[in-house]
This record gives sequence, C-alpha cells and structure tokens, in this order.
Amino acid sequence: MSDIFVMVRNQNNIAMTSVDGIAFITLLNRDGRVLAEETVALMEADAGFDDLAAGQYTVIVRHELVEPRSATWDVTIGNQDQVIILTFIYLEPERVLLRILATIEERL
Repeated sequence: MSDIFVMVRNQNNIAMTSVDGIAFITLLNRDGRVLAEETVALMEADAGFDDLAAGQYTVIVRHELVEPRSATWDVTIGNQDQVIILTFIYLEPERVLLRILATIEERL
C-alpha cells in the first residue's frame, strides 16, 4: 500500500500551520468523492493519508485566507510501496501559493 504525505510550508521552508489562527485543511478525493479530510497538524504543518490502494487521487489543500482558496494536485498510485510527498509552498506575507513540489520515495 502507498501513503500520501502533505506538508504546508512558507517561502523559507518553515512550517506554515495556520493563517490568522485558522488551520489549513487537507482533503483526499477519488472519483469525485471525499475519502478523507484532515486538519493540518499545528506543530509540523503536515497531514497524511495512509495505506492507499492503487488508483487516481486528488489532494486538496484549503484555506479561506490564501489564494487560491483551494490548491489541488492529482496523484496516480501504481507501485504499492511508495510514499508520495506533496509540499504546498506559500508566499506568507502575500498569502499566495508559490508552487507545489511532488516527490516519491520508497516506503520502508
């Protein structure tokens, strides 16, 4: 099975846990349905979706005070022993998404 790990960071690669005290929300969608929803952890600014079967998924990071309010990334899981790491990077002063980095590692 594979895992998807989501991190929210600012332009200096520092955990961005919230904006004005409101935490980021992560969603995992498949076939147009929400499979899971997690609030980003307030210490590390991360969330995880574990033991996912092969298939197509969409990860969404939402926050009402940043632009865009919802940022999405499509993930295809094929190899059953992977960890997909998605890093959503925001320009903190302007509250704007800069980029999304995706990396894949072998699951231990």
